[in-house]
Amino acid sequence: MKMKKCNLFFNAFLALLIFGMSSCSNGGEGQKLFKAFNQDENDYLSDLEFYNAIAEMGYFEAWNEDNDQSLSEDEWSAGVNEYLGGYTVSTVEKFGEWDLNGDNQISVEEFREGLFEVVDTDNNSQISESEFVKLYKEGGQQGNA
Repeated sequence: MKMKKCNLFFNAFLALLIFGMSSCSNGGEGQKLFKAFNQDENDYLSDLEFYNAIAEMGYFEAWNEDNDQSLSEDEWSAGVNEYLGGYTVSTVEKFGEWDLNGDNQISVEEFREGLFEVVDTDNNSQISESEFVKLYKEGGQQGNA
């Protein structure tokens, strides 16, 4: 598992070096990261590719203020406000819709699934480059990328 994460990080780093570090007005760094995480180069991120991307970018950790294994409703609300401000409330849903097992906490798995549903605005079960860039612009650059 650790080796796989190292390979993903290395691939993302290598892709950033290849594409250069300068940003451009149409998405810049978000587009570069999309290309780095799009391992099969099919113009979409699968759920696994997306989960790997948000893990590498530190999304869950950025929302998880007390650094435990789950998000409380307060942490989730703060994360939505800080990192998903450009998404409509109906798109973000409600805490209970992310808390799939009803334990009043959002696990890493529930977080990934909930975020995937929010970002997949065309509901085709894949994340397009434009969907990923929008997420990056909303808060990804504030993570640990």
